[in-house]
Amino acid sequence: MQSSDCVLEISNVFYSTSMFPERNSFGKYEPTAILRDVSARVHGGEILAILGSKGSGKRALLDVIGRADGKTRGRISLCGNLLTKKIFKKHGGYVTHQCHLLPSLTVHQTLNYAVWLANLKNRRARVRQIIADLALSQVAKRSVSDLTGPEYRRLMLGVQIAKDPILLLLDEPTWDTDPLNTYLIVSMLWSYVTRRGSIVVLTMETPRSDVLPFVSQVTLLCLGTVVYSGPTRSMLDYFTHIGFPCPELENPLMYYLCLSTVDRRSREKFLESNRQISILVDKFKTEGVVYMKDAITIKESRLGIMNKNMRLGIKPGKFSTVTALYVRYMAATFAFNKSGLGHFAARIMLLPFSTALLSILYSNSSPYQSRIFIQTSGLIFNILTLFYISGITITALLFPSFRMRYYQEKREGLYGGTIFFISYTLLSLPLSLISTIITIGILVPLLNLNFWSWFYISFTLWSSYLAAEQLSIALLIIIECPFTGAITALCVILASLLIASGTMRSFKNLPEWIVAFSNGLPTRYASLVLNKIALDNFEFENLPYNETKNCPDIDKDSCRYPNGKQYLIERFTRDGEINVFNLQLNFLLSLAFSLGLIIFNSILYSLTLPGRLKRKFRD
Repeated sequence: MQSSDCVLEISNVFYSTSMFPERNSFGKYEPTAILRDVSARVHGGEILAILGSKGSGKRALLDVIGRADGKTRGRISLCGNLLTKKIFKKHGGYVTHQCHLLPSLTVHQTLNYAVWLANLKNRRARVRQIIADLALSQVAKRSVSDLTGPEYRRLMLGVQIAKDPILLLLDEPTWDTDPLNTYLIVSMLWSYVTRRGSIVVLTMETPRSDVLPFVSQVTLLCLGTVVYSGPTRSMLDYFTHIGFPCPELENPLMYYLCLSTVDRRSREKFLESNRQISILVDKFKTEGVVYMKDAITIKESRLGIMNKNMRLGIKPGKFSTVTALYVRYMAATFAFNKSGLGHFAARIMLLPFSTALLSILYSNSSPYQSRIFIQTSGLIFNILTLFYISGITITALLFPSFRMRYYQEKREGLYGGTIFFISYTLLSLPLSLISTIITIGILVPLLNLNFWSWFYISFTLWSSYLAAEQLSIALLIIIECPFTGAITALCVILASLLIASGTMRSFKNLPEWIVAFSNGLPTRYASLVLNKIALDNFEFENLPYNETKNCPDIDKDSCRYPNGKQYLIERFTRDGEINVFNLQLNFLLSLAFSLGLIIFNSILYSLTLPGRLKRKFRD
């Protein structure tokens, strides 16, 4: 299929969707009409500009072309084939009004991974060509976070061009840009479509006169209806014919856009502009067909039937996609710039630094029974809490940027949630393990650990970090604000620590139903492992009560802990049962909770969430 021979045909499209006036409500909503009988046509090698004021339906028309959800009637075809979601995802690109790119990657890296994910050959040559075409050569090695607004917009465009699309949709590509950059962007698009034979459809709210030569087709919308749709060169003749000539020295695009905009400054002007727009819409229906000489009449049909002759291309394999995402995430984490160094410091150094500060408080503890058990148990509790909080904090800081990029690339059909989750987890697992090992190295002098104790504690704390991380990732699939997600996860973790850690409250004094409930919490098993290793130690036997008194010389109430094992029995059991201190079993259960959460999230991210749930919590 040659893109230069393609025609995008939009015929008699009606589109309605449910409006959600209250974000925090689950009430019933009636569909609202957005587009009414919209038709347009554009050939390969041409640019179609959709003009209209705010609320005119410009973005809705782009969404319908890009196969948005909603009730749609009419027909949209590409190269004679009905345009479906599957075809658009393979042969189309959509540059949204806001695009989230990974800030620590360079311009060259961003484009390189975009071509890689698109599974296109000659990756280096394509990246060089895109950089040259979009005038990004001077900033190719600059990080995304350091780009200016126009440079960022050109890079957004380059990410979609990297897919080599036949059909490219752009939502306000010149928004908030100066006249020079507006001209530059539109002229680059014109150069791209004339050379590649592709089709570009873009929206504009304030079109400038200097972009007029680059726009081949114009569709003028008002409140979801067509005021004019056809060749740009015929627009002046058409409006002159119906009695609305453009004054001399006026920008035709802007003049007719204002002519078809509802004036809300007063009731009289509102009614007058509405009558004028109704006249323009009616006249186009009766007389505008003459100026759409290449328009064709197609019987109305429901969207969604695919012509089997349409080639869908070769979809990249799952292994290739996971590899591309993993390498991209590693490059973003270890980038030598402000964002990359922030990623590295958070993932590798936050835990050791926090633990080093905490260890100062326990560096001078005295081996006396009056304080050693409480201090050691407190140290274990604080370290465990620190790992949970670090897992939540690091996820809330770093995961959202990867998540936003995933949402956009998922809509483009590049990969699904499971592949994204696997790639991110492959990044997180080794880095969090390295950070944990460094942290335990700081604790070795305080806890006097041998190799096996170091092994058990390292992997137990690592599993605690992973449990907090996976809980946060699960919450962030529906919670848009990272801060809200972090606070929610923190509340869950703190409640779990309070109930099941055995430090804040002794199990002996807890109600039986709470003790039973704690069996399903990972904090119980992690705390048992850590306290067992730290306190069930021969060095804690027959400790003196304080600097002057030995335990055999004072009353039994003061010396109620002859050793660490007795302390553990009182804090972690109800009736003195010692089977709860099975080190290997508790260790395996702690790991099993983390592994279970990873499996749960891999399934969760493969599911399609209900639209109402996403609108309420995320979108």
